[in-house]
Amino acid sequence: MANLADDDEEGISLFPMFNILACTLGVMVFILATVATVSLGADRAVELVAHIAPDEPETRQPLWLEWDGTRLGVVPTGPSVTFGRDLRSISTWNATNEYISATVAGSPLGVMIAEAGLDTQNEYVVLLVRPTGFRNFLEVQSYFEFLGLDVGYEPIPQEWQRVGVR
Repeated sequence: MANLADDDEEGISLFPMFNILACTLGVMVFILATVATVSLGADRAVELVAHIAPDEPETRQPLWLEWDGTRLGVVPTGPSVTFGRDLRSISTWNATNEYISATVAGSPLGVMIAEAGLDTQNEYVVLLVRPTGFRNFLEVQSYFEFLGLDVGYEPIPQEWQRVGVR
């Protein structure tokens, strides 16, 4: 067995290797954070495209509406209405539907919804629901079903900005 000739001599030190390893790891974390920040930047947008099922006629068009819990509006920058009361606080479904009808009636949004309700063979509603709108989403969905419209929905993040649809 080999022994050091002098007790003052030191063996092999791994400290420099750990320094290099720590620096390399730090650089890799920095690069990963930079790539993640750039890929999740604030200027990102999502384009909404209606998917047409194989058995659906191609003339069926969606009416894109955004619901955030108090505001119902046409996406991206169409007419909208704001509800002054919480829909869940209304005691019955009929009273809720009457309140929504009264709020929407006479507005440009109400005209668009009425036109879609008259042409249910060619139009349907897609609700883009923000997290703040899930609490009273069922009330809005049931209103459109009460009108005889087919309703689909898609959850969207709160921070998404309205840009456009196709």
